[in-house]
Amino acid sequence: MARDATARLYDVDANLVVMDKQAGTITFQARKGRLADLDKLHESIKATRLGDGTGMRLKWLEVTAVGEAIVVDKEVRLKVTGSDQYFVLTDEAAPLGRLREVLQRGEKRLRVTGRVDGWTGNLTQFSRKLPDKPRRIVVNRFEVVKP
Repeated sequence: MARDATARLYDVDANLVVMDKQAGTITFQARKGRLADLDKLHESIKATRLGDGTGMRLKWLEVTAVGEAIVVDKEVRLKVTGSDQYFVLTDEAAPLGRLREVLQRGEKRLRVTGRVDGWTGNLTQFSRKLPDKPRRIVVNRFEVVKP
């Protein structure tokens, strides 16, 4: 039931929704040619009222995004393919340094995976306010996407 609801709400492929109760994770993938809208995801979390008095927490939101990376001032941004959306890329270790090296070599199309900054905490507190934009991905891995 939750798998089908997730698929309906977020342009998600219902066959690729995996719920692991023991690990406390839900993994899903957008349908081919579609995007999972983070604003709608936040709205849905708020509508569930799961945080109200339950003590439930959002540990993190990990995303994989594909697009063209550019440097604006000192920021590295990933413009998501097929949308106007972009993420500012940050890191806590070495991935962003290696990513900058790849950009200097002229590669631009990347697949980036990391945690969305600010998408954490008690669900009641989290659901009160949409996290700030532009969204930031704390990069933990990336790869060059060949055309």
